[in-house]
Amino acid sequence: MASKQKKVISLISSMVLTGTALIGCSTQGTITAPASGGTPKVEGQGQKSADAKSPGGKLFDQPMTLKEMLPDGASQPIVTDSPSIQEIFKKTNVKIELQPSPDTNYGEKVQTLLATNNIPEIIRIPKTNFLDAAPLAKAGMFVAVTDHLDVAPNFKKVMEENPEIKKLMVDGKLYGFPVMGKWKVRYGQLPLIRDDLLKKLNLQAPTTFEELYQVLKKFKEAYPETYPITFRNGIANFLPYMAYTLGSGYPTYYDPDVNGGKYVYGPAHSADFKPVLTYLNKLYSEKLLDPDYAVNTGQTWQEKLSSGKSLFYYDNNTFGLTFTKALQAKDPQAKFEQIRILKNGKGQTRNYEYPKDWWHMFAISSKVKDPKAVVKFMDWMYSDEGVMATNFGIEGEHYKMDNGKPVVLDSVLQKFNDKKDPFHAMQSALGTGLLAFATYVDEKPLIAISPPELDKWSKLMDQDKGFFQNIMDPPFNKEEMDKLKQLKTQVDTLVQQEMDKFIMGTRKLSEYDDFAKQLESKGALEIEKIYNDANARLK
Repeated sequence: MASKQKKVISLISSMVLTGTALIGCSTQGTITAPASGGTPKVEGQGQKSADAKSPGGKLFDQPMTLKEMLPDGASQPIVTDSPSIQEIFKKTNVKIELQPSPDTNYGEKVQTLLATNNIPEIIRIPKTNFLDAAPLAKAGMFVAVTDHLDVAPNFKKVMEENPEIKKLMVDGKLYGFPVMGKWKVRYGQLPLIRDDLLKKLNLQAPTTFEELYQVLKKFKEAYPETYPITFRNGIANFLPYMAYTLGSGYPTYYDPDVNGGKYVYGPAHSADFKPVLTYLNKLYSEKLLDPDYAVNTGQTWQEKLSSGKSLFYYDNNTFGLTFTKALQAKDPQAKFEQIRILKNGKGQTRNYEYPKDWWHMFAISSKVKDPKAVVKFMDWMYSDEGVMATNFGIEGEHYKMDNGKPVVLDSVLQKFNDKKDPFHAMQSALGTGLLAFATYVDEKPLIAISPPELDKWSKLMDQDKGFFQNIMDPPFNKEEMDKLKQLKTQVDTLVQQEMDKFIMGTRKLSEYDDFAKQLESKGALEIEKIYNDANARLK
């Protein structure tokens, strides 16, 4: 079921993640709405600016309602009538009816809605790949945003300032509003370790993966009931960044260290990828790696690291603050600490850093009565006023302006400081930020409510030169997309079926060279060529 869900999300993402960054401008009509609400209409050709407010100071003269579906996760539960949603209505006259769906089966829910052509007016699509975008976008399920840039001055400016959006093109159209970073703290999937246990066992922080292995062995000897390292959400989540830092990548990825930068199908290159599996297999076979790593959800992963069942992780470093807080409730000395990125067996020190933008998409159903009006509303989300409402809440109640900059009120910080996860608890209650209804994310609240370690860890990243912000895939033409769909279906499926077997030892690593050749025969190198040809054409 998990693979089916991933395939569904991939397919749907494709529809909306591909589009063009066409830049255009024209005059805009005045906007009105029926007294009963509903989507307002654009009538006539007025001379007001595209982001002009109505006489009442709101974006629209009369109320309108839009249903919006988004994933609902355990770390930040959705509050449907949050202060942010209330503030959006106050500023725009748009009432957002949130339709949260559990993130554990979000893809299946989306699949059902698409199959019945019954999606809400706005739907959030997770970023994955977008190989199937062209035919599905052309089918007309979503509004082409670039057909209505005359009422989207804020988003148009964002597009001009972020040329990477041009990679979301298919036949000159953009089919969604991307989730981007207005301001973002520097962080990523990084190594964090129980620093208190290092000191207790008189161990030095590891600087290489071999040293990490030795430290984890010492941890296991001292605490045999633990599984020192654990992962969450299976190979689809952790292999891309773990394979990269170990000297390869998964599956198709851009490697800046290969021939000046090129796309590579990692598992097809045994010399580089087999050591990744060998290392993980060694951890697994010696019971250093959590035997449930393949089925751990985000919640079970957090529970293990918050309770001392696991002692090291390589993932989003900000979680370390939450784990430390939970551990110190029982042991004041317990502490996760970020360490420098580790040197791999090839002598490389390299690591992904979270990009500035997330590229999830909010897509508009083509069934809306007035696409231009809904585009105008979504454009407001990128305005200064929209950023404040969707990232900080209500001015005077949750934040204040200080020299033109928003500052979270102390009263708000104090209200959530004693929570298990203060930041996400605050975001959940206010309905703000990345995991809520926001398109232009400002992470200053994260810094405001977090312990000083977060800023310290961000600065620690400055000491290493091996960080790389992964890039979006290049746009493909129809022939390339059709071919990639065919090739990736057969190659990716085979890879997904076998990776855990090699890690767990149910399939011998001595067979991997032949397996890599099998991937090559099924088209792995053809996938590389299509990616690199498309990228060269873009350049």
